[in-house]
Amino acid sequence: MHTGVFSRRTRRAVSAVAFLLLFLLLFQLLSGSMRGNQYTAAAIGLYDEPKDSIDVLFMGSSHMLNAVSPLELWEEYGLVSNNFAQNSQVLPMTYYAVKEALRFQTPKVIVLDIYKIVQDCLYETEAALHYNLDCMRFGLPKYQAIFDLVERERQPEYLIDFITYHTRWKELFQEEVQEPVVRHKGTELLFSTYQPYAGWTLVPESETIEPPAVAVEYLKKIVDLCQEEGVELLLTAVPFTTPEDDELGRQQMVNAVAGYAQDWGVPFVNLMYQDLGLDYDQDMANVYHVNYWGMRKVSHWLGAYLLEHYDLPDRRGEAAYQGWNEDLEQYRQWLAGMVTAA
Repeated sequence: MHTGVFSRRTRRAVSAVAFLLLFLLLFQLLSGSMRGNQYTAAAIGLYDEPKDSIDVLFMGSSHMLNAVSPLELWEEYGLVSNNFAQNSQVLPMTYYAVKEALRFQTPKVIVLDIYKIVQDCLYETEAALHYNLDCMRFGLPKYQAIFDLVERERQPEYLIDFITYHTRWKELFQEEVQEPVVRHKGTELLFSTYQPYAGWTLVPESETIEPPAVAVEYLKKIVDLCQEEGVELLLTAVPFTTPEDDELGRQQMVNAVAGYAQDWGVPFVNLMYQDLGLDYDQDMANVYHVNYWGMRKVSHWLGAYLLEHYDLPDRRGEAAYQGWNEDLEQYRQWLAGMVTAA
């Protein structure tokens, strides 16, 4: 008798948990359809790719998002890659983004831009946190990130982001929602041109300032995670200029990563000091980000570096990747209009 009662209670408990999980999943799917189009554009790059089909992942903040085009790398080198960087993504969030990426892909190499070593925070703004978390699919990395990075009283709006987006019902059905035709494999390109202020200079590579402890802590977690998963990690710093009122010592903090990388046994290539052929008067979109023309130079240099230092295949002749040629053709057609307009 007791066994029967226990079994019924167990079945009820299991049913309740299953219902709750299904409920949360449906809410995630519903809220996903109610976000702004920028969230859709940010999320499709990696999730659309076949599982375990990507050899190289580029990760980090908008510095990386705007700096490397997988389709440029495909055309020039036959590299199969994806840019999974996100706007305003600090290193604590990047740690969970790496976890999320490794749910779906087993890359040979992750290339991580470390500019956000300068940020002394778990996230920059609420908008930035939503931008990063809401795109992540239902799963453990997303919920680990929420419980680790978000204040307890605000966790519900990230656990069930329908709470944030439910007011968009009317807007949703007044607009046509469709998937973008051009697939950039995650990259966002900038076509403006910015000239650094007259007093900007590149400091010596040996000049360093200690970065914030929280940023170093999560960078080390990323290093450890990649080592545990058997993924090679390449740390890099995409070229940037500094604002006239810079008081942080951004270049010096980025330079300091070289010492940590040496201690941890991972390579670090600071592109600020490499000959990329970059013209800071023509190849920057703004103070921190390269534009399309700068992106082409960064992509060319990194692609050559990756082929020289890692065992990465040229997949242009493989039948499974012929869809990349179709994506490249669409990309080139789109670019022709954008470059002409710029």
